[in-house]
Amino acid sequence: MLYVSSTLMWAYPVEAAVLIARQYGFAGMEVWAEHVWFYQSDPKEIQQAAKRAGMKLTLHAASWDLNLCSLNHGIRKQSIEEVKRSLTLASEIGAKSVTIHPGRVTLSPRNRSWHEPILIESVNELAYEARKKDCMLSIEHIEPLPKEMIVTPQDMNQLRTALEYPTTTTFDIAHVPLSCSLSQFYRELEGIDKIHVSDATATKLHVPLGTGEIDLLGIWPLLFEEKRPVVVEGFDDARSLSQLKQNMVYLRQEDCVSFG
Repeated sequence: MLYVSSTLMWAYPVEAAVLIARQYGFAGMEVWAEHVWFYQSDPKEIQQAAKRAGMKLTLHAASWDLNLCSLNHGIRKQSIEEVKRSLTLASEIGAKSVTIHPGRVTLSPRNRSWHEPILIESVNELAYEARKKDCMLSIEHIEPLPKEMIVTPQDMNQLRTALEYPTTTTFDIAHVPLSCSLSQFYRELEGIDKIHVSDATATKLHVPLGTGEIDLLGIWPLLFEEKRPVVVEGFDDARSLSQLKQNMVYLRQEDCVSFG
């Protein structure tokens, strides 16, 4: 099922973006929590818009400026609270799957051993909160930057195994290095319930499909082998929706998948 990220329609409130997404033929939308809060949208209006349009919703929890295992206790505590606030939002709009970004080290990779138990503690608390909200926490692997902790299938699988409460995994093809095998990364990653798709170059992530260097046609059949959300990602704050339209050109030209 092909979904679209609300951030590709940032110039519009989420309740309007839902209707735009449906007009473009998407089956669902991944709502970014920050998008809702930026416009101070009413969650009930978002849920009603989705029902009227026959759109399914997932949620991407707050992630900008946050770190779930920060060395700074205040930052760490507030980061957890922002994700809990996101889980409440997911419950209000009827989104069952909630993607979160894992934490990262504050200073140097040499400090990883201090951060690892803190990350497990933080994510475990959030997974428990998600269960209470009748949601599922879906952890997203991140691009391999020096301070990031969860960047390989092994990192993700080990984190999820260490948790007391159930979670799933968000697979993001743009976060896999161009030098790595996408299909191998995908097969090694356990518990995938949602997939993020966008293109990437050596210097920029999340560019429109067909404008980067990812072997999209090579990975596409694997992404749709099971019935789960495949979310077209990106960020565009122009009312012209130029990046969304670029993605649509690629999808329709390649006849990659049925939207429904």
